[in-house]
Amino acid sequence: MDNGPDHLGELPEPANRAAPAYPIASVDNTLRILLLLRDRGTLTLADVAAELEIVRSSAHRLMAMLTYYDFVRQSPVDKSFRMGPALIDIGLTAARTLDIRALARPILAKLAESTGMTAHLVLPRGRDVLFADGVESRRTIRAALRTGTTLPAHVTSAGKALLATLTDQELRRLYGRKPPEALTDKSASSVSALLREMAKVRRDGYAINRGESETGVLAMGVACIIPEADVHAGLGVSGPESTMDDDWECRIAAALHEAATEFGKQVQSYHL
Repeated sequence: MDNGPDHLGELPEPANRAAPAYPIASVDNTLRILLLLRDRGTLTLADVAAELEIVRSSAHRLMAMLTYYDFVRQSPVDKSFRMGPALIDIGLTAARTLDIRALARPILAKLAESTGMTAHLVLPRGRDVLFADGVESRRTIRAALRTGTTLPAHVTSAGKALLATLTDQELRRLYGRKPPEALTDKSASSVSALLREMAKVRRDGYAINRGESETGVLAMGVACIIPEADVHAGLGVSGPESTMDDDWECRIAAALHEAATEFGKQVQSYHL
């Protein structure tokens, strides 16, 4: 089975893929440099010019731009180039995300089965959250998967749970210049409203989204903060509000806390 960028496993080598219809030479050369660094560890300017079949002045301009953005660093001794902190951070983030998805998948499946709701793993992205993975409910009437979608954190249940781990001062700093925007008439649209909501989330130990991201959808989420592994994630479940019974809140909260505890154990064991 072919693996795409949203699957675990290795991607086919570029030589075995169809070339883009409209390639951009400068982008192609830059990405080839990064692949060369992956394979060799270090490169000289002469290496870059030879491998890309370009003149040294063009190679110098490419490496200068990569250096500017911290994708590469140049040795002051022999003038060779190696991976820079930006490239290393991207690699670590990608690896950590893939690891988390693999660890969360069976927990999401169990959560979807036990609650009858669609379950998601979310990861923070500034003021937004990324729906990194999910397992859809088997019910005929259900909430759809949002895997790969990014939404403002303050309109999602797991996103709100993550925001609630910040202090009020940190939240004011995060939203001070640009207040939260409402996606529906139920979304918070001011810093004061957000702070009140965060206080409630901290008291309850979970967050609820009642039609704040999509009308008619009810969701609950919890934060999963694992300092030992530097993991900040959230687990959430969602479904049509019309299908929820009177005791749904207590029942779903218990299932989410159990799932979060198991997820924490799995992550800690993996990073030992």
